Amino acid sequence: MVKEVVVEHIARVEGHGNIKVVIEDGKVREVKFEIFEGPRFIERVLVGRMYYEVPDIVARICSICPDPHQIAAVEAIEKALGVSVDWQTKMLRELQLLADTITSHALHLYLLALPDYLGYPDALSMLDKYGREVKAGLELKRAGNAIKEALAGRSIHGCTVKPGGYARVPTPSELEKLHDVLKRSTEGATLAVQLFSSLKYPDFARDQNVFMAVDPGEMYGFMGDYILVSDGERHPVEEYKRLTNEISVPHSSAKHSSYKGKPFMVGALARLLLNGKRLKGQAAEMLRDLEPKLDALNPLTNNLAQAIETVYAVERAIEVIDELLDKGIKQDVEVKVKPKKGVGVSAVEAPRGVLYHCYELDDEGRVVKADIITPTVQNAANIEKYIKVSAERLLSIGEEELERPLELLVRAYDPCISCSVHLIRVAKLR
Repeated sequence: MVKEVVVEHIARVEGHGNIKVVIEDGKVREVKFEIFEGPRFIERVLVGRMYYEVPDIVARICSICPDPHQIAAVEAIEKALGVSVDWQTKMLRELQLLADTITSHALHLYLLALPDYLGYPDALSMLDKYGREVKAGLELKRAGNAIKEALAGRSIHGCTVKPGGYARVPTPSELEKLHDVLKRSTEGATLAVQLFSSLKYPDFARDQNVFMAVDPGEMYGFMGDYILVSDGERHPVEEYKRLTNEISVPHSSAKHSSYKGKPFMVGALARLLLNGKRLKGQAAEMLRDLEPKLDALNPLTNNLAQAIETVYAVERAIEVIDELLDKGIKQDVEVKVKPKKGVGVSAVEAPRGVLYHCYELDDEGRVVKADIITPTVQNAANIEKYIKVSAERLLSIGEEELERPLELLVRAYDPCISCSVHLIRVAKLR
């Protein structure tokens, strides 16, 4: 007897995806994490464009995480052109990535993931009983958006990020206002940790896992020139193809990635497991207290990892603003860029994990080739692996309703499904 379990249009994730499990004679025969978004062709659109047009174009890949795309793009282009930026620009870019982390994690934790654990279909249904929590999530998201507006001109698809610096930087008074907004948002970040550390995470998904994250250096962060792997290896970002090994799969318009022939996971859980010792402040204390709950075998605990990371992002954003104010923010620090031929690769941590951008430029600074590999592409095979593990375990204990726990599992990865679909080359038939 063959039975199909299908979750159509997974709820409360960005983009459109399905879960499909085929069961034959009481055993799981096949699983698929189906993504059927249409390809964006952004990489092809970039070919022939000037280097300075790239950040504004790649921001359109996603409305939730446009900032990591922009920062990864400008850093890759600067490497290709041999450009170095000053301390202030680096700090502003870090602040922009922190803002995106705050905004994205707040949205996922409070409005997308929390309803699962409190027994509601969506966040609006929670308002009567959990109005404080929903309000805290919205205020936290608003704080991240305020930083984006001050830095990039608007909260979605900012327009000030340029190779060599920013077209405009915040004034001291704008930074002071951001400081106050962030101070008020600390309660929402702390509440997220309290909520997600008090939850009981089901163990149906537990299995061995491999993790990857950017090596940020001495302190916790979202940028670096090397990639750390949980098997102890460390690779320069230029080896990204060896680390991701993208392949097309017939049931998904997003590719799958593997490392040494096996799926792997990127995201907040990977970052805390690989770089958690670099944390400081309240987030470091929380990690010490809650480390036993961050189960490396259970991807569902990615939710708790995001909550701890949100506390860090708010704390660090306040710290960055203080440093910028103390040193005095300069309004004109953009480095002049001269076009030349070159190739550059950059990796940053988007909220959902490692994001790679690679550009090849010609003598005039036009894009010859572009390659973008998103976190959800890297997580897709891992999600599929854990769907199979979960379905097999739930069937073994007699669980008849698979839809809800499998949807819970996929949501824990916080997938950005629209981001995951990029250029697919189709060979011409002869």
